[in-house]
Amino acid sequence: MLRDTFRREAYLLRFSWAVQDFPQYVRLKRELRNELDATAAEVGMRQAIADLGHPRVLADGYLAELDRSMPRWNTGGWWAALTLGALVALGMAFGVGALTTLEQLGGGTTTATFLGATTTFTWTDDAISAGATLTWQFAVFLVLALLVPYLVGARFWRLWSTSRSLQRA
Repeated sequence: MLRDTFRREAYLLRFSWAVQDFPQYVRLKRELRNELDATAAEVGMRQAIADLGHPRVLADGYLAELDRSMPRWNTGGWWAALTLGALVALGMAFGVGALTTLEQLGGGTTTATFLGATTTFTWTDDAISAGATLTWQFAVFLVLALLVPYLVGARFWRLWSTSRSLQRA
């Protein structure tokens, strides 16, 4: 039973990755899961999956029904989230590095401005702190730094693609 569930979910994962251009592909995946379960009850999960064929070929059949390629908004969201994670990690690394430098110098306060964010670092015997003041330049940087990977990851240019029937003619 557990092995069948693993096989089904592995197949559905590969299928959903290949069919993510299809509108409402999550609903399609849910329907396929229900069909697999119903068929597996009769012939077994291994045979039910074998009868469907390769997940990419199955996905291509669904995608052929589309008039044109669609953007992958979910993928764009993941790209933006990864970019945000990288920016946060870089900011934290910079902050830890600045505070460590202050410690090595015997303490004190320093201010750094980068991309519209002014950050004050303090290291004393009584306190360790970092505080930031954000400006509109930082907001613009952050929007652009997240928007570009989002749009590229989503393949936004597909919004203006021509229909497949026109491309064949």
